[in-house]
Amino acid sequence: MLVLSRADLERLLPPADVVDALDGAFRRLAGGGATVPPRSTLESGDGGVLLVMPARLHAVEREPGALGTKLVTVHPGNRTRGAPTIQASYVLLDEADGTPLALLEGTFLTQLRTGATSALAARHLARRDARRAACFGAGPQAELQLRCLATELRLERVEVVGRDPARARAFVETMGRALDIPVALAADPRAAVREADVVTCATTSPVPVVFGADLAPGVHVDAVGAFRPTEREVDSDGVARARVVVDTYAGALEEAGDVLVPLGEGAIARRHVVAELAELVTGRVPGRTRDDEITLFKSVGFALEDLAAARLAYNRAMDRGVGVEVRL
Repeated sequence: MLVLSRADLERLLPPADVVDALDGAFRRLAGGGATVPPRSTLESGDGGVLLVMPARLHAVEREPGALGTKLVTVHPGNRTRGAPTIQASYVLLDEADGTPLALLEGTFLTQLRTGATSALAARHLARRDARRAACFGAGPQAELQLRCLATELRLERVEVVGRDPARARAFVETMGRALDIPVALAADPRAAVREADVVTCATTSPVPVVFGADLAPGVHVDAVGAFRPTEREVDSDGVARARVVVDTYAGALEEAGDVLVPLGEGAIARRHVVAELAELVTGRVPGRTRDDEITLFKSVGFALEDLAAARLAYNRAMDRGVGVEVRL
């Protein structure tokens, strides 16, 4: 069994390649070539929870199958002990006979596939001339959102909004070097949104940070931080003004407060969510329809994304001799 660390995954998975791998996986899903059951949840000690997220890509002509599951633990109490609150591992299996193939570090894998999913959505929803971005969040997920979006959009400037000033300043310096473009702290968060072509949200805020009144015609909003039914990053007016696409109907209509709260308020109807991502990538539903249209992509995470990224990493590791082999 191959063990792949975060450092291994960073070497093996350039963001642009993950975006393309996800495009292929969602196309197979649309054609009935994937099975993704609902994730299961088990409460654990100290108010924690274990999430199990399995997925399967079916073998088809010239395309091998893939099978795997992500194990995620969420323990909010770890914060007081200086330990990570979210930890994840991914187990990749042989789809034909169930043989364990690889154990992958899952936290970075999750961050990368989340950013890559947003970039895939932006391929269809953002304007091609989008240059200015506003980024809410200054943590690891926000970093991957920007790195992945930059593979699809020729960003020229980013303004960052973060709760912790010191952390936000460090993030600005890091991302300026990584993207090789001006990255600055936003003096006024709402003004940053008004001037943006793309707004990405990767926060833990339970209440809106982006308001519909500030959304300019043609802006694309990317919201990935909130994943509970009562929490959201975009207010109801913002959602109502946008053409809304979600990663999956099932996940969004169960967990996405950005969608569920305005639905509950009567601000939008169910038909306001026009597509899930598989419909966009296959062209069954168009993405952006006008230059002045406001678009919004809401993601709560989907196990197929993890599987597609894990399979790509494993195949490249085997080709390049990366990772550590262990005998079970």
